[in-house]
Parts: sequence; C-alpha cells; structure tokens
Amino acid sequence: MRFLLDTHIFLYFINGNPTISKKTVTLLNDATIEKQISIASLWEITIKISIGKLKLKDNIAAIYVLLKKFGIQIPAANESNFKTYLTLPPIHKDPFDRLIIAQAISNNLVLITDDQYIKNYPDIKLFNT
Repeated sequence: MRFLLDTHIFLYFINGNPTISKKTVTLLNDATIEKQISIASLWEITIKISIGKLKLKDNIAAIYVLLKKFGIQIPAANESNFKTYLTLPPIHKDPFDRLIIAQAISNNLVLITDDQYIKNYPDIKLFNT
C-alpha cells in the first residue's frame, strides 16, 4: 500500500503532537512503507510560515531533512492530478486540500488525514487514523 500524508498529519508527526495516533506514528516510522507528501503541503507550510500563521521548531530546510529521514517522497503534480481536481465535487474549498485529494485519487494513494471534509469525497481511500 502507498500512502499520502495530509499537511496536518505531517506537522503533527514532526512536532510530536500527542493527538496523532500511535498507529499513524508506527506507519510513518516504518521504512518499508511508501509514503508521500504533496507539493501542495509544502507550499501551504511555506505560505503559513511567511505570513506568521505557522511556527516551526526548525526552519524550512529542516523539513526536507525530515522528509528524507522518514523516506517521505514528494511526487510531482501531473496532468492526471489536475484533471481529477477539476472533477471533484465542491465539498472542500481549500485549494491545497483539493490538490491533495486529487493526487490521492488519481495516483491511487491511501490518504492519511483527520480532516472531516475530506472524508466526504467519493472514490478516496483513507487510512483509519
């Protein structure tokens, strides 16, 4: 199985947030499992840092070190992702989350999220956090 991390799950994981489940932490620490994060997540994190809505213990360069450490890949957004994006029902208004949803669906990835809006999308495979 291949997994895609939602932005908040990645941030909870790297910041040691106690609300992240042990099951999720175990999965993210497992080097044998393919894990990905959307470029949309990294863009969202960068924007939120720049406007003061997000503070990190480390700088953005440290994010890339952690991605490498935990074997989390960053897939390129592709034509299939954008075609899927255009077919999504208007359940979620956040454009970052919509791209993450489109990537999960079109790349056949299991999305790890706690976002209640995302759970309402048809055709999305979700990890039971």
